[in-house]
Amino acid sequence: MMASGLWLRPMLAAALFSLSCGLTWSQTPVVDLPGPDSEGWIKLFRGDNTSDFYTFMATNRSVPSKNKGAFPNNVFTVVAGDTIQSSGSPAGHLIFKQKFSHYRIQYQTRWPGSIGNTGLLTKVQEDDTAQSQGFPRSIECQGDPNQGIGQIWALGSIGNQNGGTWITFRGRKIDHPSSWANGPTDSAGQFDPAAPEIDFGGMGDPTHNLIVGKPGFGLPRPAAIQNGGWVTVEVESHGKDTTRHFVDGALVMEYRNPRIAPRNNADQVIKYLTEGQFAWQSEGSTVWFRNIRIMLFPEDPLYAGLYPSTAAQDFRIMPKARRETGLGFSGNAVHVLSPKHGGLTVTGRKISLIPGPP
Repeated sequence: MMASGLWLRPMLAAALFSLSCGLTWSQTPVVDLPGPDSEGWIKLFRGDNTSDFYTFMATNRSVPSKNKGAFPNNVFTVVAGDTIQSSGSPAGHLIFKQKFSHYRIQYQTRWPGSIGNTGLLTKVQEDDTAQSQGFPRSIECQGDPNQGIGQIWALGSIGNQNGGTWITFRGRKIDHPSSWANGPTDSAGQFDPAAPEIDFGGMGDPTHNLIVGKPGFGLPRPAAIQNGGWVTVEVESHGKDTTRHFVDGALVMEYRNPRIAPRNNADQVIKYLTEGQFAWQSEGSTVWFRNIRIMLFPEDPLYAGLYPSTAAQDFRIMPKARRETGLGFSGNAVHVLSPKHGGLTVTGRKISLIPGPP
């Protein structure tokens, strides 16, 4: 999904920072996360860790962290094993207690009955006031095939003074494609990787905070949906830098610079959404979620405490598509690994400056 060079840049930065400054990331987890599997994935729901989640049932202008409910409840239940069911009614959210910043999160979803609305909220700000209808301040990766899996809802406007959620992406404004529009002036955005960058969002209501995915409104619509099969949804996040949404491995959305700013000034940043929690929605239809798992990148504060520290192990946990070249570090050594061309280890002195091009 990402060229190996792009994957290496954050790892190289982390390695050089560690070597030059002698610092390591550390953070006490809120939940007891297991170690990664052989490919680097960590299961977030394993069937027996319901206490790692809480429910936030939709109420206007309330704060998720002050309105926690138990999981399971009458809306979010465990079907079997690692499969969770969202009933769709009443509306609400299932929130994982741990915050993350640099990661790939992946899960599978299916509709056991009629196809309808749901979604994954990322970068959830649990201590912020939710917007009207009880949506936590966050960026939604849409799960409703009728709108388009992977598109964005920039959620969380609570008035001009406290700001709304903005993102920067390559694309353009389009006429609002849904029945929620309140007239010809209502617009949405649409991601187009060949277009210039624009800022969009801020309003936090259904008529101004929709960003349609690359395939268009109501797309993609994988064949598995019609057959009652499972669809794989994935979000790759690099803090306030690039975030990407994938549906069955295909890129649907890419954006950066998620932030809270006043409705009338996208540049007057109140705060950047560099980290947050995840929330799965109950929003109108019965949906199943399973195989919820995450892979952390080295910049995430939890990475060092969960992942092996040797270069060989760091190389092993990379996704298969990114193993053309690997980079790991331990102590004062940087290890560059390649299955085709052998390896190189650089040791001996701390690095404080990398000269630029002449």
